[in-house]
Amino acid sequence: MTDRGWTPAEADAWIGLLETHKRITRALDAELDAAHGLGLSTLELLSRLAAAGDAWPRLSVLAGETGLSLSRVSRHMDALERRGLVQRRKCETDSRAVEAHLTVEGARVVAEAEAAHAEAVREQFLSQLSSEEAATLARVFARFAPRAAEACAVAEASASAAR
Repeated sequence: MTDRGWTPAEADAWIGLLETHKRITRALDAELDAAHGLGLSTLELLSRLAAAGDAWPRLSVLAGETGLSLSRVSRHMDALERRGLVQRRKCETDSRAVEAHLTVEGARVVAEAEAAHAEAVREQFLSQLSSEEAATLARVFARFAPRAAEACAVAEASASAAR
């Protein structure tokens, strides 16, 4: 037992998850920034806007979906709007709310960044796993985030159809 009361395997599992997440997300973030001037959080926001198609989601909804604070989403949107990648407007039914939408340039950038990101994930993470290991991780993480990949696939399909 460790001083935390965990078995060595439990400690290796938890600390391994944290360290792997930190290492991979830093590498992916650096690659996205170098190639597209985007971070992972920004790409997630753009991807969700792409998946929304012609809709104009509220920034508060995007904040809830991404786990970011509304002020952080607003700061990301400020930068994206300056780059001409998104447009914002006041919500017609609630003047306190703000909605966002991808521009044509934003759709182009997100498509390129998503393709590069998918390849980087394959290189940084998936290529390190056997088929069996990937299946085991999928089963384990499904307990914590049921149907998470399915929800992303639906969003991705919506975005592709909108393009």
